[in-house]
Amino acid sequence: MIIAIGNVGSTSLKSKILDINDKNEIKTLGEANLDKIKTQGESNFTHKIGSGETVKEIVDVCGFKEGIQLIMDWYIANGVIKQYKDIEAMGFKTILGETNGANLLSLEILDEMKRFAFVAPVHNLPYLEAIDEFKKVLGSNIPLVGVFEPSFHYSIPEYRRMLGFPWKWYEELGIKQNGYHGSSHRYMSAMVYKLEGTDKLKVITVHLGGSSSICAHKNGKSVDVSMKFSTDSGLLQGTRIGDCDGIGLLFAMKSLGLTIEEAQREISGNSGLKGIAGIGTDDYREIYAAGEAGNERCKMTIAAFIDGVRKYIGAYSAILGGVDVIAFGGGIAEKGKDTRMRVLENMEYMGIRLDIAKNEDFNGKQALISAPDSKVKLYITPTNEEIVVAYFVKKVVENGRDLKPEEMIFRL
Repeated sequence: MIIAIGNVGSTSLKSKILDINDKNEIKTLGEANLDKIKTQGESNFTHKIGSGETVKEIVDVCGFKEGIQLIMDWYIANGVIKQYKDIEAMGFKTILGETNGANLLSLEILDEMKRFAFVAPVHNLPYLEAIDEFKKVLGSNIPLVGVFEPSFHYSIPEYRRMLGFPWKWYEELGIKQNGYHGSSHRYMSAMVYKLEGTDKLKVITVHLGGSSSICAHKNGKSVDVSMKFSTDSGLLQGTRIGDCDGIGLLFAMKSLGLTIEEAQREISGNSGLKGIAGIGTDDYREIYAAGEAGNERCKMTIAAFIDGVRKYIGAYSAILGGVDVIAFGGGIAEKGKDTRMRVLENMEYMGIRLDIAKNEDFNGKQALISAPDSKVKLYITPTNEEIVVAYFVKKVVENGRDLKPEEMIFRL
């Protein structure tokens, strides 16, 4: 089955066309990505055919309509597909609705996404816009499927989902822990189970990137995750706040005379790593480099971020009753050898010992990086969310129906 994947950002669009066979083996036919598509002027257009070299062009596009048309025309012009109808389904890594399974993107499901747009504005609104444009380009005969991020975390005990708000808010508004990065945590844990030959393990997966979260897994299921009701929670995010004291937010709103919308923009767009570092970027590499060069705020930002990761590892070890494996994925965790080392230092009391040489030699690659005498196995596990999305898109199309979260089991 040929499946297109759309990964939509507030100002970017990433796409792949995959061929997944009956054994669920996946081959990448092509990839095309655009950035800066919400503003007039130059955008970076990167693309490649199959496993070939990535090519970068500078193009002038503005908006999802122009961007999607450019990408789809490129796929046809370069023989990735011959015509639009070669695509048998299209999948999206959708963030939040109410049903939160793997769902055909019907008007009902899209309405759910609209209702939760305030909770995930930098995700749901761009997705809704892009999905609408893809429907116009591809036509009504190609099924569009959303694989919702909270679906992986359905198995978290309900008592752990409680956020301490009045019961009415939980019961009537659905304010509770949702959890995100489901496709990434699902993939990383599946890779661990494959390498270890069993899912009867206590695993912590650490997804660190522009958006970051940590997940605890027990016997093949998610039992806790650092993100709560919204994506503005858990660890410090690139521009988002992470965990916060609600009264602190209300005090700032009252003191500064902020409207709800203004406050939301601040905690979603000017907080997190960007807000603390103060150098005008949320790029972890730039903040890390500035800290190493002597910028005290940047140094403090990195220390706070790493400290947060360490706290969650300790907390999840307590929840799990120990830990067998810790796996690192996402751009920062996969390629940040110094960050991994700082996260894991002085954890010998937990039976954790990093092999310093392996940590450096295998940076960015799938590898076991724990020392031989470490009681906890440590893996670098480059994540692959597209494979997970394609797998469940295929299931939905073949079954002719949506998948409930409890049906969504993924193994490599």
